[in-house]
Amino acid sequence: MNKNIHYLAAISLLAGSSAVYAQDQANKQIDKEIEKDNTEVIIVTGVARDTRKIDATFSINTITPADIQKLAPHGAAELLGNIPGFFPEGGTAGESHNNVLVRGLPQAGGYRYVPNLIDGLPVYEEPEAPFMNNDVFIKPDLMTVAVEAVKGGPGAIIYSNALGAAVNYITRTGSQEFEGAYKLEVGDWGHVRNDFYVAGPINKNLTFALGGFYRVAEGIRDPGYTGNSGGQIRGNLMYISDDGTTQLKVQAHSINDKTNFYQNIPYSIDNTRAPGTEDNPFEVSPGDVNSLGVDFGDGTVMSYQTSNYNLFNKDGSALNLDITDGIAPKFNIYTAEFIKDFANEWSFKASLRSTSGTNGFNALFNDPARETSALTAEQFTRIQGLNDSLDGAYDSATGVKAYFTDTVNGTDLSGAIEAPSILAHNIPVYGKVDATSSTGDFQLSKEFELADTFHQVTFGLYTSHYTYDVSSVFASAWSDISDNSRLVDLYAVDDNEQQVGPSITLGGVDQPALFGLGADSTMRTNAIYLLDHVSLLDDSLQLDFGFRWQELSVDRVTTNSFDPGNTSNDFTPSDVVVGSTSDTLSDNFVNVPDGTPQFASEEYDDIGWSVGANYKVNDNYSVYLTVSDSFRLPGFEDYIFGGPATSASTGEIARGDLVESISQIEGGFRYIDKELTLGVSAFFIDFAAKENLAAVLDDLTATGAGGISCSTVPAPTDCPKIRDNFRTTLETVGIELEASYSPDYLEGLTIQGSIVWQDPEQSQSNEIRSAISEIDTNNDNINDSRIYDVSTGDKRRPRRQSQWLVNIRPSYDFAEVPLTLYGQVMYYSERFASDSNTNVTIYPAYTQINAGALYSFTDDLEFQFHVSNLNDADSFTEGSSVESGLSFSDGSYSGVARPLLGRTLKASLTYSF
Repeated sequence: MNKNIHYLAAISLLAGSSAVYAQDQANKQIDKEIEKDNTEVIIVTGVARDTRKIDATFSINTITPADIQKLAPHGAAELLGNIPGFFPEGGTAGESHNNVLVRGLPQAGGYRYVPNLIDGLPVYEEPEAPFMNNDVFIKPDLMTVAVEAVKGGPGAIIYSNALGAAVNYITRTGSQEFEGAYKLEVGDWGHVRNDFYVAGPINKNLTFALGGFYRVAEGIRDPGYTGNSGGQIRGNLMYISDDGTTQLKVQAHSINDKTNFYQNIPYSIDNTRAPGTEDNPFEVSPGDVNSLGVDFGDGTVMSYQTSNYNLFNKDGSALNLDITDGIAPKFNIYTAEFIKDFANEWSFKASLRSTSGTNGFNALFNDPARETSALTAEQFTRIQGLNDSLDGAYDSATGVKAYFTDTVNGTDLSGAIEAPSILAHNIPVYGKVDATSSTGDFQLSKEFELADTFHQVTFGLYTSHYTYDVSSVFASAWSDISDNSRLVDLYAVDDNEQQVGPSITLGGVDQPALFGLGADSTMRTNAIYLLDHVSLLDDSLQLDFGFRWQELSVDRVTTNSFDPGNTSNDFTPSDVVVGSTSDTLSDNFVNVPDGTPQFASEEYDDIGWSVGANYKVNDNYSVYLTVSDSFRLPGFEDYIFGGPATSASTGEIARGDLVESISQIEGGFRYIDKELTLGVSAFFIDFAAKENLAAVLDDLTATGAGGISCSTVPAPTDCPKIRDNFRTTLETVGIELEASYSPDYLEGLTIQGSIVWQDPEQSQSNEIRSAISEIDTNNDNINDSRIYDVSTGDKRRPRRQSQWLVNIRPSYDFAEVPLTLYGQVMYYSERFASDSNTNVTIYPAYTQINAGALYSFTDDLEFQFHVSNLNDADSFTEGSSVESGLSFSDGSYSGVARPLLGRTLKASLTYSF
């Protein structure tokens, strides 16, 4: 069924559901005047007490409910892209599990340096847990009333892991006035979403708020099934005593959701020149990229047939992977907050949160595509070397052919449909995380005056106990490349197209357990912090002093991971005759753990501090300066992917220095009046990353099973492993400008937005062996040898980070009709595909335009129409580098990249009461 039918029908229903009449213009004008009084914007993030934004001694950015409505983001990452200094990857992974980068800090992805908080507490302590990105917990809805982001300064004093920034999503609470809203939203990707909230009094002391959303959609990249379904519900009760000195709030939040996870799409690009160098990078311009069968704007290699795989668990048992399950968080979150004001200006605040549940990670990654002829020729060479072990099963084979899996019926392959000339190399990934987190934050504050100087001193205790249990498997599979991709199987055949010997693949899979991970861990962290907010010179000068000490106890991390070739097993069922046509090689080379777990039990601690000042020149203008030094203690990924065991008996993992540190200096000014809000800041960052470990790789100078060189293609089993270690440091300078302008001479016009420039430069301690290039040494169109790229990221900009980001958002409120038109122009400058100084590849700059309209039928009924990527901008947010070893027989290069999402339309109707 055409997914636009539901969309168009819903639009017609919404447009005809109410008569159009003018809104009360007097009330509208009052609301606008309130919104324009920006001098009274209050922030609650990065401070121990509510503070006016103009008085803040540090960098703080806010997103209001009106902003969220006009931005109309597909998910949290798209929303965060509107905070200056944040570089999200456009939400190209879908609604969740995106990557968010901040101020040039180098990271592989996720939210490593940007913890996401809800009402000042993390939902889960570790913001970068493998297979559980921080944004699986963050789903803005009508219960979200504001978003605040603090960068540097006291952010890392009050919050854990906030080395780069902390983002706080503030939840709606009830008041003594009953209110609510219901929102119906539809989109042209089969998207239907219902949002609601209701809030109000229970009695004079007790109020409530309840809301959430439920949504279904095929997906912007439609895989042919319902990719997005589910939502969340959350609510709170708040008690305030008659005298206002006691406040108690309890909250419950339940998430049960599923979203598509979009990954790279295969492409080819003409070989007009050699791969890039530092002086002459190779630019992968979308206009020059050739589609191999999938549209970059809304296509995907995911489909019903490429969604189901029979794999193996870490213990060797059978495992079914269903890609249609997508990213599937199921969590229950409970929070309590108690505030008590005592006599003599003492106050106490306790915040507690408990989180428990699971996250499913079911995804289809892609390696660069392969030519079918090269793949089958390579496999034929491979099986010829297996005759001894299979009693000559392939002696009569004359070659290997590839067929669509769903057309094969028995061993007579003459009626089967042969696969196309180019195949997608898919990497099915199964991940399952069980996680718990118990967090407490306790603050004792005292206000007093000393020598005509006001002080508010806050002493804080923070504790978090959290567990993480993960199981994952990466596999290797093959399909065609189309908007309805089909699995492909490989068979050895004779001259009559009859199957000879075992199939090479089964269900499209040639390796059902290529590598993976089994790990469980228990960690505890405790911190003490001290803040002194000082006000003097008749409140013209604000000073903030902060200190934090934090420890991390790794009570136990048990890791049982496995890499290609190190523990290959033959899992041929006992009732299958080895070497027969009912056999398959797919289960002959299964890599599962060898049963020897590695353990870690360690402790870390560090100290951070912050000093900031804000001088209010007048009621509208202030300047500020912040100097800080903060840290990030290790996370799961630092242990799970640690070094080799130093002892076979203890399994203790060898590690380098895992604590990361950052020193920041930032200064700027803010100007605020009823027409103009302007903030400009300049910053310098000196960052030192943990000691990194490169991937475990075959030692290409050695030999593996059968005395075959480890440099050959395909690689033999039992190759010795090598691993490089290196440390990265980075220096960044940058300027951020944020402004909003509503001129009195043109009532109704508002122009807001930001311009960011940054210049991050890495230093790296030594070169590393990274990607493998496969080459054809004898010109027979078959890659038969492998070499490493030995590279460094020294003096280079971190991968996937832009130097420039421009975000301009104009809007216009018409005076005579209740109509608002708005738009957004976003510009990202070019980005490097990797940090490496070899095969230097650039993804080009792009400009994306979003636009929409808001129309009020009544004061209570509002219609919105929104277009994302109006100009259908095309570029890539991440992907492979262009390499000579990744090419087709015609010389064109083969690669993968994750494109921007194409143009989408959505409309909504909101009824407020």
